[in-house]
Amino acid sequence: MITRNTRHGITVMVLLTAVSFWFSRSQDDVVPAPVAGLDPKLDYVLRNFEVQSYDENGRPSINMQAPVLRNNPEQQIGTIEKPVIRFYQADAVWSLTSDTATITADKEHVRLSGQVHLQKNELITRNWVELNTQEVQIEVSPRTAKTDLPVSIFDGLNRLTAVGMELDMTNSRFKLKQQVKASYAVK
Repeated sequence: MITRNTRHGITVMVLLTAVSFWFSRSQDDVVPAPVAGLDPKLDYVLRNFEVQSYDENGRPSINMQAPVLRNNPEQQIGTIEKPVIRFYQADAVWSLTSDTATITADKEHVRLSGQVHLQKNELITRNWVELNTQEVQIEVSPRTAKTDLPVSIFDGLNRLTAVGMELDMTNSRFKLKQQVKASYAVK
Protein backbone atom coordinates (compact mmCIF):
# COMPACT_ATOMS: atom_id res chain seq x y z
CA MET A 1 0.00 0.00 0.00
CA ILE A 2 1.27 3.47 -0.92
CA THR A 3 1.28 6.02 1.82
CA ARG A 4 0.10 9.57 1.47
CA ASN A 5 3.67 10.96 1.70
CA THR A 6 4.85 8.59 -1.08
CA ARG A 7 2.00 9.79 -3.37
CA HIS A 8 2.94 13.42 -2.72
CA GLY A 9 6.60 12.61 -3.45
CA ILE A 10 5.72 10.92 -6.75
CA THR A 11 3.46 13.87 -7.72
CA VAL A 12 6.23 16.38 -6.94
CA MET A 13 8.76 14.31 -9.00
CA VAL A 14 6.41 14.16 -12.02
CA LEU A 15 5.72 17.89 -11.73
CA LEU A 16 9.47 18.71 -11.52
CA THR A 17 10.20 16.43 -14.49
CA ALA A 18 7.51 18.19 -16.58
CA VAL A 19 8.84 21.64 -15.64
CA SER A 20 12.44 20.57 -16.45
CA PHE A 21 11.33 19.17 -19.80
CA TRP A 22 9.40 22.35 -20.67
CA PHE A 23 12.31 24.58 -19.60
CA SER A 24 14.87 22.59 -21.65
CA ARG A 25 12.62 22.72 -24.76
CA SER A 26 12.27 26.49 -24.49
CA GLN A 27 16.08 26.84 -24.29
CA ASP A 28 16.52 24.90 -27.60
CA ASP A 29 14.50 27.53 -29.48
CA VAL A 30 16.99 30.27 -28.62
CA VAL A 31 19.33 30.80 -31.57
CA PRO A 32 22.62 32.49 -30.75
CA ALA A 33 23.25 35.74 -32.58
CA PRO A 34 25.96 35.59 -35.26
CA VAL A 35 29.37 36.83 -34.19
CA ALA A 36 30.33 39.96 -36.10
CA GLY A 37 33.82 40.28 -37.56
CA LEU A 38 34.70 36.56 -37.37
CA ASP A 39 37.45 35.63 -39.85
CA PRO A 40 36.35 32.48 -41.73
CA LYS A 41 39.95 31.47 -42.54
CA LEU A 42 41.14 28.68 -40.30
CA ASP A 43 44.55 27.98 -38.83
CA TYR A 44 44.72 24.21 -38.35
CA VAL A 45 46.93 21.14 -38.12
CA LEU A 46 45.99 17.71 -39.50
CA ARG A 47 47.83 14.63 -38.32
CA ASN A 48 48.15 11.35 -40.22
CA PHE A 49 45.95 12.56 -43.03
CA GLU A 50 45.22 11.16 -46.48
CA VAL A 51 43.51 12.92 -49.38
CA GLN A 52 42.25 11.03 -52.43
CA SER A 53 41.14 12.79 -55.62
CA TYR A 54 39.28 11.08 -58.48
CA ASP A 55 38.99 11.88 -62.19
CA GLU A 56 35.72 12.40 -64.08
CA ASN A 57 35.40 8.60 -64.57
CA GLY A 58 35.73 7.82 -60.87
CA ARG A 59 39.29 6.48 -61.10
CA PRO A 60 41.98 7.58 -58.64
CA SER A 61 43.81 10.65 -59.91
CA ILE A 62 45.91 12.00 -57.04
CA ASN A 63 46.61 10.64 -53.58
CA MET A 64 48.46 12.53 -50.87
CA GLN A 65 49.29 11.37 -47.37
CA ALA A 66 51.57 12.66 -44.65
CA PRO A 67 52.02 12.64 -40.90
CA VAL A 68 51.43 16.42 -40.53
CA LEU A 69 49.79 19.22 -42.54
CA ARG A 70 49.74 22.76 -41.15
CA ASN A 71 47.59 25.46 -42.73
CA ASN A 72 48.70 29.08 -42.45
CA PRO A 73 45.78 31.31 -43.53
CA GLU A 74 47.82 34.52 -43.41
CA GLN A 75 50.36 33.25 -45.95
CA GLN A 76 47.72 31.11 -47.69
CA ILE A 77 49.95 28.04 -47.80
CA GLY A 78 49.96 24.62 -46.28
CA THR A 79 53.15 23.03 -44.97
CA ILE A 80 53.43 19.26 -45.12
CA GLU A 81 55.97 17.05 -43.37
CA LYS A 82 57.19 13.90 -45.14
CA PRO A 83 54.57 13.97 -47.91
CA VAL A 84 53.89 10.99 -50.17
CA ILE A 85 52.08 12.08 -53.35
CA ARG A 86 50.92 9.73 -56.11
CA PHE A 87 49.74 10.79 -59.57
CA TYR A 88 47.84 7.99 -61.28
CA GLN A 89 47.84 7.57 -65.06
CA ALA A 90 46.33 4.85 -67.25
CA ASP A 91 49.70 3.14 -67.74
CA ALA A 92 51.84 4.37 -64.83
CA VAL A 93 51.99 5.74 -61.30
CA TRP A 94 54.25 8.63 -60.29
CA SER A 95 55.29 8.59 -56.61
CA LEU A 96 56.76 11.76 -55.14
CA THR A 97 58.31 12.00 -51.68
CA SER A 98 60.30 14.69 -49.87
CA ASP A 99 61.22 15.97 -46.45
CA THR A 100 58.76 18.88 -46.66
CA ALA A 101 56.27 20.40 -49.07
CA THR A 102 54.41 23.66 -49.31
CA ILE A 103 51.13 23.88 -51.15
CA THR A 104 49.28 27.02 -52.24
CA ALA A 105 45.68 27.79 -51.26
CA ASP A 106 44.43 26.90 -54.76
CA LYS A 107 46.21 23.51 -54.44
CA GLU A 108 47.77 23.92 -57.88
CA HIS A 109 51.39 24.66 -56.90
CA VAL A 110 53.48 22.38 -54.72
CA ARG A 111 57.12 22.86 -53.75
CA LEU A 112 58.91 19.72 -52.59
CA SER A 113 62.17 20.29 -50.72
CA GLY A 114 64.82 18.40 -48.78
CA GLN A 115 65.53 14.92 -50.08
CA VAL A 116 63.16 14.87 -53.08
CA HIS A 117 62.50 11.54 -54.80
CA LEU A 118 60.27 11.11 -57.86
CA GLN A 119 59.65 7.64 -59.26
CA LYS A 120 57.60 6.48 -62.22
CA ASN A 121 56.43 2.85 -62.28
CA GLU A 122 54.93 1.59 -65.54
CA LEU A 123 52.07 -0.78 -64.76
CA ILE A 124 52.35 -3.15 -67.75
CA THR A 125 56.08 -3.32 -68.49
CA ARG A 126 57.20 -2.87 -64.85
CA ASN A 127 59.86 -0.43 -66.11
CA TRP A 128 60.73 2.34 -63.69
CA VAL A 129 62.75 5.51 -63.51
CA GLU A 130 63.69 7.56 -60.48
CA LEU A 131 64.75 11.18 -60.14
CA ASN A 132 66.50 12.64 -57.10
CA THR A 133 67.17 16.29 -56.26
CA GLN A 134 66.84 18.82 -53.44
CA GLU A 135 63.85 20.88 -54.62
CA VAL A 136 61.07 20.53 -57.20
CA GLN A 137 58.23 22.85 -58.21
CA ILE A 138 55.10 20.87 -59.16
CA GLU A 139 52.24 22.28 -61.21
CA VAL A 140 49.38 19.93 -60.30
CA SER A 141 46.86 20.27 -63.18
CA PRO A 142 49.29 20.07 -66.08
CA ARG A 143 51.37 17.55 -64.05
CA THR A 144 54.68 19.23 -64.69
CA ALA A 145 57.74 19.54 -62.49
CA LYS A 146 60.88 21.63 -62.66
CA THR A 147 64.04 22.34 -60.73
CA ASP A 148 67.12 24.49 -61.22
CA LEU A 149 69.18 22.36 -58.83
CA PRO A 150 71.32 19.27 -59.58
CA VAL A 151 69.25 16.21 -60.45
CA SER A 152 70.11 12.55 -61.00
CA ILE A 153 68.02 10.15 -63.06
CA PHE A 154 68.36 6.36 -62.93
CA ASP A 155 66.32 3.59 -64.59
CA GLY A 156 68.11 0.54 -63.22
CA LEU A 157 70.70 0.57 -65.99
CA ASN A 158 71.36 4.09 -67.20
CA ARG A 159 72.27 7.16 -65.18
CA LEU A 160 71.92 10.84 -66.09
CA THR A 161 72.95 13.86 -64.06
CA ALA A 162 72.33 17.51 -64.81
CA VAL A 163 71.74 20.89 -63.29
CA GLY A 164 68.12 21.85 -63.85
CA MET A 165 65.27 19.87 -65.34
CA GLU A 166 61.77 20.26 -66.71
CA LEU A 167 59.49 17.22 -66.56
CA ASP A 168 56.10 16.54 -68.12
CA MET A 169 54.70 13.62 -66.13
CA THR A 170 51.78 13.15 -68.53
CA ASN A 171 53.98 11.99 -71.41
CA SER A 172 57.15 11.18 -69.37
CA ARG A 173 59.31 13.66 -71.23
CA PHE A 174 62.01 15.62 -69.51
CA LYS A 175 64.44 18.30 -70.55
CA LEU A 176 67.79 18.54 -68.82
CA LYS A 177 69.07 22.13 -68.76
CA GLN A 178 72.85 22.18 -68.32
CA GLN A 179 75.96 20.23 -67.31
CA VAL A 180 74.37 17.01 -68.56
CA LYS A 181 76.35 13.80 -68.03
CA ALA A 182 75.16 10.34 -69.02
CA SER A 183 76.34 6.82 -68.53
CA TYR A 184 74.53 4.14 -70.53
CA ALA A 185 74.61 0.39 -69.94
CA VAL A 186 75.30 -1.78 -72.97
CA LYS A 187 73.04 -4.83 -73.20
